[in-house]
Amino acid sequence: MPLAAASAGSSGAVRSVGVGAPMSDAVRSLAWTTLIERASDALPRPRGVARYRRRDFLHDNRVAVAASLDVNAAFPGSGLFVDPVTGASLLVTAGVRPQARSGAAADVVVAGAMRTVEQLRFRSFYLADGRSRSLVVHQRSAPAVATPLVAGARLQSTLFDTTPFVVPRVLETGYADRVSADWVVEETLDGAPVAAADAEATVGAMIGLLAQWWESLGTEQAPLGAAQRTRALTAFADLTDDPPDGVWAADLDRELTSRRVRELLTDERPLTIGLSHGDPGIGNVLRLRDGRLALVDWEDAGHRPVAHDVVKALMSAPDPVALAAALEEPALVAGGAMPWRSQVAVALLLFMSGWRNRYFRAVKRKSIVAGTRRLRTQLHVVATLLDP
Repeated sequence: MPLAAASAGSSGAVRSVGVGAPMSDAVRSLAWTTLIERASDALPRPRGVARYRRRDFLHDNRVAVAASLDVNAAFPGSGLFVDPVTGASLLVTAGVRPQARSGAAADVVVAGAMRTVEQLRFRSFYLADGRSRSLVVHQRSAPAVATPLVAGARLQSTLFDTTPFVVPRVLETGYADRVSADWVVEETLDGAPVAAADAEATVGAMIGLLAQWWESLGTEQAPLGAAQRTRALTAFADLTDDPPDGVWAADLDRELTSRRVRELLTDERPLTIGLSHGDPGIGNVLRLRDGRLALVDWEDAGHRPVAHDVVKALMSAPDPVALAAALEEPALVAGGAMPWRSQVAVALLLFMSGWRNRYFRAVKRKSIVAGTRRLRTQLHVVATLLDP
């Protein structure tokens, strides 16, 4: 079968088998990876004749794997590519994968699950040369506007070896103007996703470690902003008065819950503010070989109500309602601040301000059952946190 040059901006870094077939996100990511490697000091950068040599990759829409990589070997970080539920390798799929040839030195490229046609996000892993590291790339929505990855990486670089979690070391950052993308090189940790059977206990441990982290870094108190308060009140009123079918479970008292939410969101006691990871769900945690937990993907890091991180952890657990019922107040809550369980409820209600957009995205994806279930669970967690 003839090789057809795959369009990748002007890099010309990838050739893909097949004529006229749409380029997969993984193949496009290979082209961008090649481009960025040539501008990096922390990534392998072939020179001379080697610069023009191409490697064979197997790929689908999301993952590209160097054909030379032994996917059965215990290379550093190999646990990253194992499904925590089934134990199967994510690098091998049934059937015959398409092939591509690329100048990229990466061993594995994974396009992000939240990518869009307009904004490519991916991570490239370098595993076979004894210096394990990864390249994180986010395309900008506007060429002159940096992605959150930039600010998140700056915060991440200040936290190495200072938290109860292991934080990957940032090795290099940059910007690729030919594709309007920000990139970060960081070390690849030798760990694996948390197994489903351990998820509940791990989320509980995460919440405890987060409290230790905030106590060591220090926090302050600040009231909820008026605009955020109004947006959350309006969104919850809409959810009460005009909800999607099946969102309010029969065992929830809609009128009582709505009244408690209004009382909470008009409470002017301050919230506890500190450095927040932004998305410490179970999907952004790795269990390392020595048993420690690593916190990865720092793009959403910033200063905000720290209860936001507790909400993200809670909602990633198999049974968020049970964990919410057992939630205890940490020592970091200062006198005069809103009680901790109320703070967590406020953080969840702020997240639920966008419930309508998220729900209709689920409808568009034809995942109405899952969207309804998520909203119903969130309402149960709110009611549980506000139960006296």
